Amino acid sequence: MNTPTQTVLLVSSDVSSLADALAPFKEAGFTLHIEATLDAALPLMHPATPPALVLIDARQNMDGAALRQAVMRVLSRCALTWISAVTSISAVAFHDAMEGLGMLPPLPTTPNKKDGEALLSALQRFQPKN
Repeated sequence: MNTPTQTVLLVSSDVSSLADALAPFKEAGFTLHIEATLDAALPLMHPATPPALVLIDARQNMDGAALRQAVMRVLSRCALTWISAVTSISAVAFHDAMEGLGMLPPLPTTPNKKDGEALLSALQRFQPKN
């Protein structure tokens, strides 16, 4: 079985506002790869070497249905990766929209380092131990 690489693939056109939340991943040795759009990111996702995490910035023009569609596109391309989102969708709406997709908890629209640490901790619970 192939294991995820220590890469976070960020799909966002506003990386600077996410820097604090991404700091714990960098400190833990993850490589950060950034693409502005999902269309640009999808070809980079290889099933043999999946990123450990795909983080979708859903703050702009993305409701629960659109986010679910984006997540399904990622999973169709690379099913062995974990996914989270930066979103303003309420916790209940997020749960309803993402039900059955195995999403990690989302980040708030203005995530800080503590939010990033919580997401990293959630991801590490599922990563294989070396």
